[in-house]
Amino acid sequence: MDRYDDLQPDKASGLLAKLKTVNELVLAALTADHSQVPAEYVAFMKELGWGEVGKAAYILYEGLLTPGQIYDEDDELPLDGILLFGDDMQGYCSGFDTNNGWVVVDIDPVSREAHQVADSFSEYIREMLNDL
Repeated sequence: MDRYDDLQPDKASGLLAKLKTVNELVLAALTADHSQVPAEYVAFMKELGWGEVGKAAYILYEGLLTPGQIYDEDDELPLDGILLFGDDMQGYCSGFDTNNGWVVVDIDPVSREAHQVADSFSEYIREMLNDL
């Protein structure tokens, strides 16, 4: 399991300062509903939390959502197996491709196609924080 000790300063007064740690019951339900959810994602939610990252730069959800919970149900979604964990508040959602080893994908808001952007949540979140 990945540890996020290197991100603790960001939690104290930086880009992660607005995050709220996830309730243990929410984490238990998350892992019960999705037994293969990456431990590094669960650790991040437990240690650092969910909410607004930076100044309205990104939002991490308090759990995983299906694309149908974000996009219009009338849309044809080629997104089977995708579970979303956040978005950039400008239309791009990020999530896991559960059909492809839980790699991290971004969803294009126009084409509604998933594109792999990282091999792991840990890699994704650290790269995102470096870019903010």
